[in-house]
Amino acid sequence: MKPENDIFEIFDKDENYRYIMKRLLEASMDESYNSIIISEAGPGYPIIYVNPAFCELTGYRPHEVMGKSPSILQGPKTDMEVIDQLNMDISHGKVFHGRAINYRKDGSEFIMQWKIAPIHNEKNEITHYLAIQQLAFE
Repeated sequence: MKPENDIFEIFDKDENYRYIMKRLLEASMDESYNSIIISEAGPGYPIIYVNPAFCELTGYRPHEVMGKSPSILQGPKTDMEVIDQLNMDISHGKVFHGRAINYRKDGSEFIMQWKIAPIHNEKNEITHYLAIQQLAFE
């Protein structure tokens, strides 16, 4: 849901605000308690960004996941019905919300709840996905 006054319209009006908003968005992602992944919309959804919370949650360092698929977090107990729903939702341009068992770098399991939102370009084509993840408790 977008607010009535879209603060992002400022990007179109003032170059200084564009710089400031970029810094604010970077800080909000880098300082978030939630794990964040940005991936390309192409085959395998290659990861192009992870924030520090992702590294803390999974044990992976950024250079270990860049260019790889987010599916590296999946394993034997990951519910494939949830993954199928994820694939169906994002293929239809919908926001996905789900919960599943995933795996850290050391192989330990954790329950993750996450949302994945498609990011569109000016032609309304999906170019990237934003995944926001958090540890879930049973």
